[in-house]
Amino acid sequence: SQELEQSPQSLIVQEGKNLTINCTSSKTLYGLHWYKQKYGEGLIFLMMLQKGGEEKSHEKITAKLDEKKQQSFLHITAAQPSHAGIYLCGGDAQ
Repeated sequence: SQELEQSPQSLIVQEGKNLTINCTSSKTLYGLHWYKQKYGEGLIFLMMLQKGGEEKSHEKITAKLDEKKQQSFLHITAAQPSHAGIYLCGGDAQ
């Protein structure tokens, strides 16, 4: 079975600082999705990565999938209060 692991589990970030969240898969991914959840609300889709080495940006959030398609990172530049929430990765294994 495929397992996805995120690190760090939780993070407290000062406004204006950068942060990175990692997502690692035990298997090669066909697609990797990043979501955000604000407290008490539903999931918000952020972006999907499908190609090895692919990188996408949306506002101040950048996500990248590594060449082997087994690891992704989500990077937030100059964090703002609006970035607060729970970030989740999901994936489709080949």
